[in-house]
Amino acid sequence: MSATTIASTSAPKKIILAHARPRRPEVLIFIILLVVANAQVVFGACWSWLIFQPEAMRDGEWWRLLSHPLIHVTWYHLLLDGSAFLMLYQSLLEERLARRMAYVVAAAAGSLILAWTTTPLGAGLCGLSGIAHGLMAVSALELISRYPIESAQARIGFISFGFVICKAALEAATGRMLFGFLDFGLLGQPVAVSHAGGIIGGLFALLFDRRVEGGEKKGLSLN
Repeated sequence: MSATTIASTSAPKKIILAHARPRRPEVLIFIILLVVANAQVVFGACWSWLIFQPEAMRDGEWWRLLSHPLIHVTWYHLLLDGSAFLMLYQSLLEERLARRMAYVVAAAAGSLILAWTTTPLGAGLCGLSGIAHGLMAVSALELISRYPIESAQARIGFISFGFVICKAALEAATGRMLFGFLDFGLLGQPVAVSHAGGIIGGLFALLFDRRVEGGEKKGLSLN
């Protein structure tokens, strides 16, 4: 068999292996963190010392700032938040890990800040729903900006963005979840305004990202 034949027969295997690699390797880390942080939901409990609570923060328990998005009060809460977060994170078109993580961190910060400053958090704050709403808004704008306006992808982006903005605005105005009838008493005490905060944080990060990228391109063109 000639070298050309060997190369041609082995090339498809390399392509298949390349496509088989995980698109987002860090997703596995997210899954592991969620499993470890929510191990107790199997027994109907959760680690309350990781939930964000203003009083505990004032007493120096600063780690709650970082841990609270991972914690969920029930298996149902984890299923809804975790699956939404992972799917929306995977849907991001941004190829750079640092920028994807910036969207996550900004959405988490926005969700916490708005909830903390506008709502009495007697029972605390936890869960990924605020971040998921932020990622949905970012993902929608990515589709709108990267595809032709008449394309199916752009239409999906417009519909998704309009839906998540209207949903979060209604929830923030009424203090109630739009699909609250589906919580079945398994979501604790939802903080409705946290969803709007997640969207604000995610969009702020995206806007900052685009401004930095525009400045870099402008600098290159001047050189």
